[in-house]
Amino acid sequence: MAKILYLEDDKKTADLVSTGLKAQSYQIEQMADGNEALDRLKLYQYDIAILDWTVPGLSGAEVLIQYRRHGGKIPIIMLTAKHDTADKEEALDAGADDYVTKPFEFRELAARIRALLRRPKELQEKVLTAGNLSINVDQQTVTADGARLPMKPAEFGLLEIFMKAPGRLFSSAELLDKLFTSESEATDEAIRQRVFRLRKALEKAPISIETVTGQGYKLSVLS
Repeated sequence: MAKILYLEDDKKTADLVSTGLKAQSYQIEQMADGNEALDRLKLYQYDIAILDWTVPGLSGAEVLIQYRRHGGKIPIIMLTAKHDTADKEEALDAGADDYVTKPFEFRELAARIRALLRRPKELQEKVLTAGNLSINVDQQTVTADGARLPMKPAEFGLLEIFMKAPGRLFSSAELLDKLFTSESEATDEAIRQRVFRLRKALEKAPISIETVTGQGYKLSVLS
């Protein structure tokens, strides 16, 4: 069951689309505020997002731009009353995968969603980006603003986890499960030490590994 984030502040349109998609067995998270939509896109995993342009808080276009800037990869459809070619060009250049103008036929929207969901997903992203930081998973290399950052395999493995979900909070238990196989190595102190070494390796990068007291760690892009 595909999970869809849907940003739309017009209740009639939102209810119509959400009801139709739920009838096709999609799981829908509906919201009307752009700030909330961006926060949820950063923290949770979705299969696709549908964004209206003109909404309270951040506009749908700004949600798109900031999500892509933070390394977000899922397909995004702009569903909006803005129909000028310049608007379509702006959204597609910013990283939208499709652009549907209102008024629209629900069957066409549903078909476009199915088409995007049929795109093959790579088993593993070869290159992950967050802000100006990039890592190549196959080559295990890290660059910031194009400059190579030396990094040991242990720290690279931790960074890869954070880079796959920028902004998401990982508990120590989650990181222990992902990084360690030996119970003798799997301790909270081992995680703290690895986070410390990763921070040292990223001193020259526009990235922060934040500690959220009592909850865990997350990667943030510095402005």
